[in-house]
Amino acid sequence: MKTLDVKIKDAEKVAPIRETLNKMLIAQEEGDHNAFAKTFAHDQDMVNIGTDLDEVWYDWNSFYHWMSQAIDKRKGYSITEKETHITLSKTGNVAWYSQLLDTCLETKGEPFNIEGFRHTGVMEKRDKEWLIVQSHISVPYKTNEQTDIQS
Repeated sequence: MKTLDVKIKDAEKVAPIRETLNKMLIAQEEGDHNAFAKTFAHDQDMVNIGTDLDEVWYDWNSFYHWMSQAIDKRKGYSITEKETHITLSKTGNVAWYSQLLDTCLETKGEPFNIEGFRHTGVMEKRDKEWLIVQSHISVPYKTNEQTDIQS
């Protein structure tokens, strides 16, 4: 029974973290800039990395400016969370996560569907709220063996 208790405790501890991540995804789907902003720390030294070479932001303001435009373009596209892993630090005030998502992404004006879109990051507990302080998104690379493309 001890193992079960530990699992239940951990599930309870990570539930607010999972809730913040879900709010962030729903905010993007619904085009809700304010709800999206509430899931991130507004730090001037935070880091967010996108999928394109020029998509690296080292502060909240520049990241939010770019994301506001991206959210407007993606409003109405669904984001399906397929898998989320959350690890809580020993102190209980820091967590890191990884997610696999299915979504539609628009980059450089071109929309496309992505299965297994990757989102990773770090969160801190501040004033009883979990906030994303660092995030990174990536698109899975398919080798020729995984596609219908023949050389």
